[in-house]
Amino acid sequence: MRAGWEMRRSLPEIFPWLVALLASSAAFYMIEANPDLEAAIEWRSPSGHSQVVTLVAAICAVVTAVVSTAALRSANPRLLWLALAFLTLSGLYAVHGLTTPGIIIDRQYQAVIGFTGRLAFLSATTFFVASAIDWECWFTRAAVRWRVAVFALTVASLLAYAAMAIVFPAWVPRWFVESQAIALGTTLTVVAFGSLTAVRYFIGYRRSGLPLYGAVTVAIVLVIEAQISMHLAVSWQALFWLYHLQLLAGCVTILWAIVAEWGRGRTMQALQQLTASDVMSQLRAGQTDSIVSLAAALEGRDGYTLGHGERVAALAILVGQQLRVPAPKLRAIAAGALLHDVGKIGIPDAVLHKRGPLDPAEYDVIKEHTTRGDTMISAAMNGPIERAVVRHHHERWDGKGYPDGLAGEDIPLEARIVAVADVYDALRSNRAYRGAHTREETRTMIEDGKGTQLDPRCVEALLSVAEQWEQQYAADHLAYDERRSA
Repeated sequence: MRAGWEMRRSLPEIFPWLVALLASSAAFYMIEANPDLEAAIEWRSPSGHSQVVTLVAAICAVVTAVVSTAALRSANPRLLWLALAFLTLSGLYAVHGLTTPGIIIDRQYQAVIGFTGRLAFLSATTFFVASAIDWECWFTRAAVRWRVAVFALTVASLLAYAAMAIVFPAWVPRWFVESQAIALGTTLTVVAFGSLTAVRYFIGYRRSGLPLYGAVTVAIVLVIEAQISMHLAVSWQALFWLYHLQLLAGCVTILWAIVAEWGRGRTMQALQQLTASDVMSQLRAGQTDSIVSLAAALEGRDGYTLGHGERVAALAILVGQQLRVPAPKLRAIAAGALLHDVGKIGIPDAVLHKRGPLDPAEYDVIKEHTTRGDTMISAAMNGPIERAVVRHHHERWDGKGYPDGLAGEDIPLEARIVAVADVYDALRSNRAYRGAHTREETRTMIEDGKGTQLDPRCVEALLSVAEQWEQQYAADHLAYDERRSA
């Protein structure tokens, strides 16, 4: 039997990056708690600074190349903003390294290096937060349509700034860099934008389990820490060097995750999934190869059954959210709901699509799909929640269901959630032997089943989200056709 993580990707995949984040935080607090340590660690090395910064810019440039390629191939505005975040960070940090006093420009022009560093953080986090939120408008549509021109303009602007910073460094006034109000304002902006970005990507990670979501979350937190360290740092002392290492760690985290996806042969797919914003898209992005394979087999067997599974999954997620089910369990519910009828693959068409009532022998054949599906799931993977959904979604609250006759709270909550979603979509869908019931008829029938067939709490949760599901996922919005038996 295969390990459970093959059914659902698990959180420990980002453990190495979390270690880097914890080490960064520990170093910061150690330095802040020991002022003497801050002054004791001092290294006045312009060439060392230039080399570290150049390394950051180089790593970020590799990430930029990969993400920009994906952004240019798609009409996805959030992927475009993500690419521009890495592009501006890479370009401005390259300038930050080149303008290290004593390397190319004279030591008296120190304002330009400080200004460039803050500008790099501010511009990158602005694009990062844009990639983490949905803001559909004419501007985003135009940016996507003219994305090649947007990239060209951004590169041209970075080159123009680099030329100005190197040739005319005196154009950046010292007061602008030395102003405490401006320094505090940029720091607070970066922290605010970065925090919102990290939260949004962390939510996506909890829902999907995709490592790249986790990598971006950790990297953004490292950027926030780097900004705070830079704000509090004294040049050439401990925090000064720490913030460069924190930013380097953030860039390495992203690169590491992209290389890992490349090793799986799914870099572009992972980047596209990274920009999914709605719950169902993020949960679908987290489906493993095992789930995808079974879903493909189900689709090949019966187009209606797959469409029904997707609609049930969408409704079950809405019900689960209403019941405050944690994100990892939502992911498991989504997979179980998608495959809840997988056992029907082996049922003859004459029974599965029969017009009219089933006789007792045929009904017994239909009921076998729960145990058959459980066997199929357990043979391919070990996902206890998914198996519970597949096996128990036809149990009844009053104990008169099948296959095990469970009742009340003995039925797993995840199966009770999918059960109410299953019944609702079945009533709202066209079947071989009847047409779809109206919304009003379906609500009445669901309420009639409360406390007998269905968990009362799940019924109440479903009724509160039914209208939202109707607007987005109901069968009359989708083009699924039930196959007819010959």
